[in-house]
Amino acid sequence: MRTLAIGVLGLLIGVGLLASDLSVAGGAVVLALGAALSAWGLRAAVRTFADLRSESAERLDALEALQGDLSNRLAERDQLERALASTGDMVIAVDSDARVRYLNPSAQITLGSPDRELLGAPLLDAVEDPDLYGAVRQAIDDGSPAVLVVLRSERRFRTVVAPVSAVAQTGPWSVVLAMHDLSDLYEAEVARRDFFINASHELRTPLASISAAAETLEIARSPEDSQRFRAIIQSEAERMGQLVEEMLALARLESGLTEPEMQVVGMESLLQDAVDSIRPQAEREGLLLSYEGLNGGPQTMIMADPELVERAVLNLLHNAVKFTEVGGAIEVLAEAGDDGDPAPMVWIRVHDTGIGIEPAEQSRIFQRFYRIDRARQSGGGTGLGLAVVRHIAEVHGGAVSLQSTPGEGSTFGFSVPLAQQS
Repeated sequence: MRTLAIGVLGLLIGVGLLASDLSVAGGAVVLALGAALSAWGLRAAVRTFADLRSESAERLDALEALQGDLSNRLAERDQLERALASTGDMVIAVDSDARVRYLNPSAQITLGSPDRELLGAPLLDAVEDPDLYGAVRQAIDDGSPAVLVVLRSERRFRTVVAPVSAVAQTGPWSVVLAMHDLSDLYEAEVARRDFFINASHELRTPLASISAAAETLEIARSPEDSQRFRAIIQSEAERMGQLVEEMLALARLESGLTEPEMQVVGMESLLQDAVDSIRPQAEREGLLLSYEGLNGGPQTMIMADPELVERAVLNLLHNAVKFTEVGGAIEVLAEAGDDGDPAPMVWIRVHDTGIGIEPAEQSRIFQRFYRIDRARQSGGGTGLGLAVVRHIAEVHGGAVSLQSTPGEGSTFGFSVPLAQQS
């Protein structure tokens, strides 16, 4: 560009010299020199403009590529945010001062409260766990990851403390925490452990009775003693068989491996069969057993597994016979469910005039292996029958109930769905 300017200036000077007749030869030389420089400068300017246009095109391509990369990064960030928002685990990010810089919705719901703002707050104020704070500080200081269990509000969280990479430490995040709730798994493990402990204890009792009776039977001298010990062995063997059968039934129901075979079945005929099967035992015990259908109307159709429902009714009837004294009464009732139920239900209840249950024990009566003291003293059942009833009700979408007054009797019940009539 400078060469072109000098050339143009030379042309102007040459023209001026020629026009003024001061020096024709000098003007011609200056004019020729200016023309040469102008031509040279023009060619250079053309090349410069071409280079600039090419460089501009390259820069435009680079800018478009950069915009595309930025769009991809923004899309990835949006996907990451949606993934963090959809997970049930808590995700928390803290800066180098161990202050909260990010919480996903699960963490905000679990840790948040109306009276405090968590973003920007110290991690120790948000989680209130000194061990977790120490692990985070160590991750900030020397980049050491950690895995630990954090207790909060009677819940257990498996927490992974992950320091951010050195490249990303230029941003606001220094450590990311991922907290997974293990409470349900822990409770299930405790229940499984208690189940095996209780089962072992319950099996040990009849086995010890059988062993002692068998040893005594070997030295028994009279036929009466032999008969008595054989009866003990038979009774304890039946009790152990019943325990094993109810343990297997409960395990199948809790594991979900056995799905109920739901079908439309007549409730009255099903309940009548259960009552008829238990009637001889009730009569031997001197008890009055009766059954009343739903409002005395026609056959009520329920959507249920008939085998499971019959088992639940028999369990309740066995309990009623066991804990009702001679001369007492047992009644099987069917009642319509409440209007507020999510689906039309019917309640099957067994009322007895037995010993009743203390209020302090009623909340635990449907737990596995739980038996009231009087049941233990009378050599009662396995402690699994009512737990089986509760699970049968639950697999049908129903619930269980208990109303009892000590010394006056009890009413146990469970609900099953009515069949939808067209």
